[in-house]
Amino acid sequence: MKKHLLSAIGIIAACSMSATQYMHINLPNGKEYDVKVEKTDRVSHVKKGDEVFIKVSRTDSSYSLYPLDGAEVTFDEKITRMDSDVANWDIVSTMVEGCEYDSARIRELKESGADDWEIFKIQESYSDCVKEKRNEKKINFSDKEIETQSSANKFATKLFTNISKDKDFKDKNLIFSPTSLQFALAMLANGADDDEAYAEITTALGKENIPLDELNDMYSKRLTNLKMVNPQKVNIGITNAAFIQKGLPIGKNFLQNIEGYYKAAANNVDFNEDSTYTKMDNWAEKSTNEMIKKLGIDKDPSLILVLANALSFQSEWEEKFDTMRTEIGKFTTSTGEVKQVEKMNHYFVGNYAEGENYQLVTLPFYEGFQMNVVLPAEGVSPEAVLAEIDFDNIKHKTEDAGSFYILYSPRLSLPKFNIDSKIKLNEMLKKIGLEKTFIAKFNNIVENAEVTNVKQLAHLEIDEDGAKGAAVTLVELTGSAYMDEVVNVDVNRPFIVTINNPKTHEVLFIGLINDPTLKN
Repeated sequence: MKKHLLSAIGIIAACSMSATQYMHINLPNGKEYDVKVEKTDRVSHVKKGDEVFIKVSRTDSSYSLYPLDGAEVTFDEKITRMDSDVANWDIVSTMVEGCEYDSARIRELKESGADDWEIFKIQESYSDCVKEKRNEKKINFSDKEIETQSSANKFATKLFTNISKDKDFKDKNLIFSPTSLQFALAMLANGADDDEAYAEITTALGKENIPLDELNDMYSKRLTNLKMVNPQKVNIGITNAAFIQKGLPIGKNFLQNIEGYYKAAANNVDFNEDSTYTKMDNWAEKSTNEMIKKLGIDKDPSLILVLANALSFQSEWEEKFDTMRTEIGKFTTSTGEVKQVEKMNHYFVGNYAEGENYQLVTLPFYEGFQMNVVLPAEGVSPEAVLAEIDFDNIKHKTEDAGSFYILYSPRLSLPKFNIDSKIKLNEMLKKIGLEKTFIAKFNNIVENAEVTNVKQLAHLEIDEDGAKGAAVTLVELTGSAYMDEVVNVDVNRPFIVTINNPKTHEVLFIGLINDPTLKN
């Protein structure tokens, strides 16, 4: 391995002459950053104040800035041996699809008491850029990809149903994120060299033995789609990470793929040290807007890798509930106990659907996201109802009355809730088909690597203003004139909620509320 002290111009020359796929930027403070050469479009100098940075512009229009002074460059051969922290924690600013949103700058302005207008201008500029880039990029999913994603969502719903029946969650509240689990499993698929394990994982992701390049392309588009949601309307955070035992020789294709397609920050740690577990907790807290602060990973010196996805969501309702109309009402829990709970009340126009076994009300957020509140009929289990609803194709109830349409409009009475779940997924995943995954060797990551634990931590709360939720998944290796027909929907017994976007087929959360007064 040969090191060179280079200027940014020298880095361009080295990239053009080298046949290697990775470039490491080594900084005087001991930090090292991996740069995938074939994903790099241009390297140049930029100046921020009095400091000069290496600007690495990628082919997807994002860029990163690294301090130039004293930087050294290392080129690798067949594997990436991670001898230091390579996560991009020190990036000064980041561009997503060419749109710059400098959250650190906004935080500084707020902390310094800057004028609201100055902050608004930065946010509005980003908002306008996102709209423009979104229109330019026009991320479209093929019919095959939509079918795959719909199948993955059905698998996740089946998994949720199995979890809800488990003795550990009987009569408890439960929240689960299909999206978070799917991203974690997709990263894991990149390390599977066992055919049976790969078949199991890809079946859970919607299509058995889908070619890896097709899988990664689809998830790259999903990631971009979520990152390009207008943060002024809906605040979505999605972050992938790999915590790797330092000095471990990692399969090069695996590391390249999770960095290139999933933007996963690779982070060297020592699983023998207590500080590693604190560091992972800090990552979770930061990545979920402080909604999930502890991952609960037991100290285990045999750990060599933890793959992680963190997802957060926050949005106001398009139509807020009036706090003056919130009142105490009855709720019968899954155990039959009658409790008095706080219920929000609102009248919606045309957001009602029903089946023989349920009533459903759709509460819109912004940017196409929505919450569905599903109330099973008396005596019908939530699991039975989930099996018959396609959340991507909800048909809200209308009636053609000749010269006008009748819209069935719900008068909703909905309990407020604030719930957390911690779900150990090993046995649940085995029950629905991922048996080989837990005994296979993931040699494409590290020789003899095995999955020991898969778990998810999730949080969801709603009030009169809106909803916010978060999830972390860990793999430890491991239009016409109308009349109203008012329908009363009093959510007074266990009910289901989902947060999804039917246009992009994302199901961010599924929840079962057995008792809104409980905090698990």
